[in-house]
Amino acid sequence: MKVRDGQTFLSVYYERNAVEFATGDTNPHADAKAWKRETKSLGQVATPQPVAELMARWVMSAKPATVLDPAAGLGSLLHECQRLNGRAQLVGVERDEETLRKAKSAAPRGTKLILADYLLADSGQFDGIIANPPYVKAHRLEYAEATWCFFEERFDTPLDRLTNLYALFLLKIWEDLAPHGRAAVLLPAEFLNANFGEEIKERLLRSMRPAGVAIFAPTLNLFSNALTTSAIVFLEKGRPASAPMRVMKADSLEEAEAFVKQLLTEPAAGPGLRFCDLANFDPRKKWLNLLINDVCPTDQPLFPKRVGDYFDCRRGIATGANEFFCLSESELREHALSLEDVEPCVTKAVDATGLVFSPEKFAALAAANRRCYLLNPRRNGRDLESYLQIGERQGIAQRHLPSHRPVWYLPENRAVAGVWAAVFSRESVKFILNTSGARNLTCFHGLYAKPGHENLAPLLTLFLNSSWGREAFAQVNRYYGDGLNKLEPKDVEALPCPQMPRLQRAEATKLVKRLAELESLPLAERSEQVDALVARHLDVPARVGA
Repeated sequence: MKVRDGQTFLSVYYERNAVEFATGDTNPHADAKAWKRETKSLGQVATPQPVAELMARWVMSAKPATVLDPAAGLGSLLHECQRLNGRAQLVGVERDEETLRKAKSAAPRGTKLILADYLLADSGQFDGIIANPPYVKAHRLEYAEATWCFFEERFDTPLDRLTNLYALFLLKIWEDLAPHGRAAVLLPAEFLNANFGEEIKERLLRSMRPAGVAIFAPTLNLFSNALTTSAIVFLEKGRPASAPMRVMKADSLEEAEAFVKQLLTEPAAGPGLRFCDLANFDPRKKWLNLLINDVCPTDQPLFPKRVGDYFDCRRGIATGANEFFCLSESELREHALSLEDVEPCVTKAVDATGLVFSPEKFAALAAANRRCYLLNPRRNGRDLESYLQIGERQGIAQRHLPSHRPVWYLPENRAVAGVWAAVFSRESVKFILNTSGARNLTCFHGLYAKPGHENLAPLLTLFLNSSWGREAFAQVNRYYGDGLNKLEPKDVEALPCPQMPRLQRAEATKLVKRLAELESLPLAERSEQVDALVARHLDVPARVGA
């Protein structure tokens, strides 16, 4: 392999038609607005100019002779690097031919553009690396098992086969960073919570030891067309083992810029910037939730127990064809089906509101002709057979979920849940006590009391709807950017909670009645009353001003 100025360059330089030299005739930031290559298969998303600028400031602070963008796109990141140091040799790797062709006129003049899969290329080392890697989930990757094994050996870490493409980029960028070099990598922050991220986080702590990590608040959505929370990892090769690994939440680009400035000048934390040290973090925990909520692992735990100590949580019923299996009263009449052919079921999150979903609320749904009945026949009959034949003609029986059930038209076996937890939410999540006897589809997760805790559902509902419950929820939910939150059953079980007392049935009945009464109050007064009840029944921290 050819060596130049102490740097090895990509072997693909010598493959025919694999190298282009950019002319820099157009503005990459302007071109990015009309860039049509932002597809799911390629995972390409243009970097906002202010973010590119602060990333380049970190990379170019080390005065690199060579700078690599391993997912170059149109070259906007390299343009920001050139603005800060016009003498550095710029190299961009891009695997998509059409994007490379556009980059020839958009990337900085003289940039070497290489057509290659960066993860499989023999890259050599670079003094500076700047990257916004493609966002491609594992199920869309085409790497064979042998290639995954190659990655594990090369990166010296086991890899979950659900690892996203951008995480693989992060590992290789570290391998390709020269001693004393600096890299800035813009990533979706989901790996800080995801199961596949455990190996990546362990590698961050063990060997990469970043100088800093900036987590952008979910409300600060950097990419208007992508529901994801973003993070920038600032790497430096050869930092002392004792050097802190600073991590902070940025509520604005200005805070992120101040963070980079402090990383470069190495002062103590300045006014308004609170840092945690990654050295105190456990790779098995959800880092994103801690950081978004300004919680460091050294802080006092919020509560001693978890919801999972008292309740099991299971996802709702998945039908595989809601339009066939979920019916309204008018549809029951149309097909001459009876209540023996169906069971009450909430099929959409908007159909359940308030603190308690009661029999009266279900009756109102049915009267409004909502699809609130789930097909679950307990008898045979000509009318039922006719309706099932409709499903067979429509191909419902051959769909994935119905075809994998013992009897294609019978739903999953789910008991009635005592508490519902909404899967998706924005400003506030729904936790609803279910006294209606209705089951639920996948719009809600269901909570089922463990033996000995059967009377706790109303008290748990109170807690989850309190200000303390909102704090606990924020420690386990999954942030998807633009204010969107998601809960998985394991997240609900991991939700911190106080020690729960053993309630008698009469006490639980009183709480159910009180919850229903609170629904008639204005929201602010209701929240105040919920907090007062929680403080009366549970050991929770006192509120300032209370």
